[in-house]
Amino acid sequence: MSTFKLTQQQKDEYFGRGYTGIKNAISTDLLKRLQEMSKKFEDNIMNSHENNIVTHGACVVSDPVGDRLARYDDIFSVDWDTTLDLLASPPMMAIFRDICGRGSVPLQVDILYKHQHPHPVVIWHQGAQHSRIHPYLNVGVFLDDSNEGDGCLRYVPNTQHEKQDIQNLSQDYGWEIPNVIEYPANAGDINIQDMMILHGSEPKRTHGVRRTIYIEIRPYEGIIENNEQSKQWADLRKRFMGLVLRRADPSDWPEEWKADYPNDLKSDKEEIENIMKLRESPTPAYYATFPVTHENYPIPSDLR
Repeated sequence: MSTFKLTQQQKDEYFGRGYTGIKNAISTDLLKRLQEMSKKFEDNIMNSHENNIVTHGACVVSDPVGDRLARYDDIFSVDWDTTLDLLASPPMMAIFRDICGRGSVPLQVDILYKHQHPHPVVIWHQGAQHSRIHPYLNVGVFLDDSNEGDGCLRYVPNTQHEKQDIQNLSQDYGWEIPNVIEYPANAGDINIQDMMILHGSEPKRTHGVRRTIYIEIRPYEGIIENNEQSKQWADLRKRFMGLVLRRADPSDWPEEWKADYPNDLKSDKEEIENIMKLRESPTPAYYATFPVTHENYPIPSDLR
């Protein structure tokens, strides 16, 4: 039997409204390692930036208060040991198994860094558009508290089923699209969202950085059906999941599903290096077509 299972309520929330969460999902020790990893990434990237060295996957933005790191993609290529421990943790294995299902593979593992205003806000958007024949998840692992009223995630429930008119919704309502909810979280929590749910986040008002690891997950067959990345790229994701399963508790994955993944894996280092050598771009998110101006969006009037 698995050591961790999602509840029926969590599964119903995800498949119904488009998002759910797991409180206190990450162990204290693993959370500390993830926090230390993200801090090391930030320090190293900003040091390189100051010396005019570009780091693959890093996005440094020039805020009015100075340059700051906004995101760092493909973190598994830098610290695969910590990343694989996260992906193989019981809560993550439950997400792979209980929400995504057979054939699940990880696609992206990135960190978003959200700093105090002035810093780019996460405007309304939907993740990668797809046919919805297969599940497509975006899983957030919170390394810091994300408090209500301080730029936490905002969701519009039940918007995941089709492409939304983001241009007019944001123009008409700003941050207050009908039925919108704020979704606060604490460090160590995990949130699970349908890739296509309409979401965003206002400026962060308090001091300090908020870090969230985002993991894209979908079944192998979904990648093939979508046909935006090559079969070779999809096959490498099977090998990526093979590395995860090699670390996971064997009871966390159905025995009959294990044959779906390669059994000729080399070392973690060799496999990850090959994945990066044959890297392809992820499917992009969907935003408003033109900039939107509203009295409280994207920057609330009291912060202008």
